[in-house]
Amino acid sequence: MSDGAHDLLVRGIAAAKAGDRAEARHYLEWALRQEPSGEQELEAKIWLSEAAEEPQEARRWLEDVLAGDPTNPRARRRLALLDGRLRMEEIIDPDRPPPLPLDDSVTESTRFVCPACGGPMAYAPDGEGLQCDHCGHRAAVGSTLEEPGSPDDDFVLALATTRGHGRPTASRTFDCKACGARFLLAAAILSLTCPYCEATYTIEAGHERLLIAPEALAPMMISETDVRRRLIAWAGGDRAPLVVDHLAAVYLPVWLFEMGGVVDWSAAPSGNRGWGMQADPPSGTEPPVSTIAVLASSRLTAEQAAAAEDIEPGQLVPFEPAYLATWPAETYGLSLSDAALRARQRALEATGDRLAAMAGGQRLSLRSARMVVDTFRLVLVPVWLAAIRLAEMEISVALSGTTGIAHAAKARPSARPA
Repeated sequence: MSDGAHDLLVRGIAAAKAGDRAEARHYLEWALRQEPSGEQELEAKIWLSEAAEEPQEARRWLEDVLAGDPTNPRARRRLALLDGRLRMEEIIDPDRPPPLPLDDSVTESTRFVCPACGGPMAYAPDGEGLQCDHCGHRAAVGSTLEEPGSPDDDFVLALATTRGHGRPTASRTFDCKACGARFLLAAAILSLTCPYCEATYTIEAGHERLLIAPEALAPMMISETDVRRRLIAWAGGDRAPLVVDHLAAVYLPVWLFEMGGVVDWSAAPSGNRGWGMQADPPSGTEPPVSTIAVLASSRLTAEQAAAAEDIEPGQLVPFEPAYLATWPAETYGLSLSDAALRARQRALEATGDRLAAMAGGQRLSLRSARMVVDTFRLVLVPVWLAAIRLAEMEISVALSGTTGIAHAAKARPSARPA
């Protein structure tokens, strides 16, 4: 670190904060001529963008910063301000986000009624759309989902504003008084049995709250009949003494993150294994695992969470209430910022596993400072919840509503006979 550059940088930043742009540019440009460290150089260029007289000059400094550090959050936010993708009044203190205003407005609703006979229509678990329970009439639903990358999905910009703590939309929700679970309801639902505790309710109209709006969902593809058949097969076939005490479906909230940047790694030499005999320990960079899903509900065990987190972006469609014509959807209980921390840890672990396979067992050191969360989406994923008794044991099973794969919690002795 250059001491001369440091002193000039301090003076330049102080002048910029005081509003003296000419003096700020004088000291900051002088600092750049003093062989500054990489960190000092980036800091000087960011503050030169603040002290610039013209937007074009500020843009040049910011683009220069991003050329050396494409993940720099301050430069990305500043450039978003210049582009009009972010407004200064939107920026908040992330440690003290303001509360979202209450909204008593009533959302326009749509009844899912069969146009042929007037009967109720429900989403059919075959990926084809709505189907009438009485006459069998079908109606298509859904459209093409856009790839993430819009300004609304930018993670760095979202955390700078209230959008990072909740993009509000008036939605119909319901709280289970027995277990506390909160659900997002389609307009057609007039009664509900909680998929967790089996408490039954009739739903009153006009129950509105503010939520982060789900952008997409994975349509339910597994029917109840198929679930029961899969449970029997999972338990060992027809000869297994299987009793299903509870079976219900629910859409669960999942944060879907796209990771960017790189993971820096180095390996300690260990003979002739893995990387081979080298004078210097091998090191390099590796792109992180690109897509990470984090369940935003705390009601499943770590083993069961895979039923919702094993989701591929290609399985998603744009969110439409019609998909919830049969099943409720739980609202998120994990904040975006907390979920992002879990996503970073999982991405680092998954990238480390990939590198370890290449290293042949050598000890690796990983650094995640240059790994970033690029975009995020809140999506809904269908899951079947089953409580079964098998061989004098009680087992809670979660089955993916898209693949039917079962994920079970640890079994416990049953208090009831099988």
